[in-house]
Amino acid sequence: MVTSPSGLAVATGASSGIGREIARQLARRGQPVLAVARRAERLAALAEEGRGAAWAPIHPLALDVTAPGAEAEVAARAAALGGARWLVNDAGVSAHLPVEAESPEVLRNLLRLDVEALVLLTRALLPQLLSAPGARLLNVASLAGLQPTPWFVAYGAAKAFVVSFSEGLAEELRGRASVTAFCPGPVPTEIFEVSARGQLRRPSFRDAGVEATARAAIRAADRGQVVAVPGVLVALK
Repeated sequence: MVTSPSGLAVATGASSGIGREIARQLARRGQPVLAVARRAERLAALAEEGRGAAWAPIHPLALDVTAPGAEAEVAARAAALGGARWLVNDAGVSAHLPVEAESPEVLRNLLRLDVEALVLLTRALLPQLLSAPGARLLNVASLAGLQPTPWFVAYGAAKAFVVSFSEGLAEELRGRASVTAFCPGPVPTEIFEVSARGQLRRPSFRDAGVEATARAAIRAADRGQVVAVPGVLVALK
């Protein structure tokens, strides 16, 4: 089932990578976007880009979604803009050391952002999403959540949680909203630069482009797919 775009989309992780590109593409097709991320200057630039291109409005909200009460702040801002009809949970971080070598601080931050914040934001926005038909929840997971991931175990496990959470929630909300866990393979974004802390990442022929990946994610949500895995050649589509 494909639906026409409508209503405010709340997108986290909107200052870079897949989250930013999803926000751009939704605004370009006519949906207003509440763009949430920590880096205010990047969000301002995204909003300005949208104004210059005459897209639907992009409303910046500079916020750390792991901060206490962040989910309530996002929900209040979305309500002030007319209420959310889409929620794109993209904010995330990875960790690229064996568990025994990784610091507790890094692991704690990963779990707070990739798991806790996603659940709390979803719960906070559900009343708005369910107040009208056609709601979409798009959780950006990873192919890593569908297989063992030695050397970035916590990241893979967190994304496995996102997949399981999405599958269960899809059943709970059947007939009222769709839930999609989008599971791309490798996409060169800043998440690796931030998480790998000096480790060199070699490009791979499996790498998919950010624009094509965002397009595939939106398409999966529009179709109501519960778990969506784009092909390795998504960059060519």
